[in-house]
Amino acid sequence: MDQRAFEEAVRSSWAVRESQAAKKLLSGRADTGGRGAVTGGAHLDAMTEFLANVFRDAGFPPGAVRCKSGVELPGYFRPAKKWDLVVIHEGQLVAAIELKSHVGPSFGNNFNNRNEEAIGSAADLRQAYDHGLLGRLSPWLGYLLLVEEAPGSIRKGAPRSGTFPIDPAFAETSYLDRYVILCKRLRSAGFYDATCLVASSREVDAPVRQPDLEIGFAAFVGAIMARIEEIGFLPRRSN
Repeated sequence: MDQRAFEEAVRSSWAVRESQAAKKLLSGRADTGGRGAVTGGAHLDAMTEFLANVFRDAGFPPGAVRCKSGVELPGYFRPAKKWDLVVIHEGQLVAAIELKSHVGPSFGNNFNNRNEEAIGSAADLRQAYDHGLLGRLSPWLGYLLLVEEAPGSIRKGAPRSGTFPIDPAFAETSYLDRYVILCKRLRSAGFYDATCLVASSREVDAPVRQPDLEIGFAAFVGAIMARIEEIGFLPRRSN
């Protein structure tokens, strides 16, 4: 486990975003609200590759660890969904990991979208397994979220309440605080087997922060290794 390499992978996402945004501006196809930095894709590739290497270093053959192709998995409420990282060995699903990011300035507008995506993806895949669409091995699901550390994400406030009072856990919280709650509850409720939340600003060499070590990088990689041990995977032996 290389903490420094992981942090560099996190920082690389900002460089890729800026490059994508610049290309779209030059082509005259700039998106509004900063979307140009993400609609080109690839901004989380370095983080995906880092996690893929955790499986490769454990001995999984290259064809078993999929990041670009062969990542579609069947759903129950929809035909299929592409996951960011899928590991399949001997016809069985070892792991599926989703990576997402949330950058400003529209933290309020997109917060619920991120919540719904995370919940829906896990619920859909687990139902697919329950209905016999994913083989005999119970799926192991991971979720990693990168949040921009900015005034809009760390400013605390009172969420709007509707007809009924909100959960007191959300009182006087920032969006980053609420993502901590989301990630911890996604895991405790059994939607995901492991979750990871990291925060970083766009500045060059900005520190990568882990708001809660329970859902930090080391715990996430530890959960991956526990999964590998759980399924009894035997790594390849070198000659």
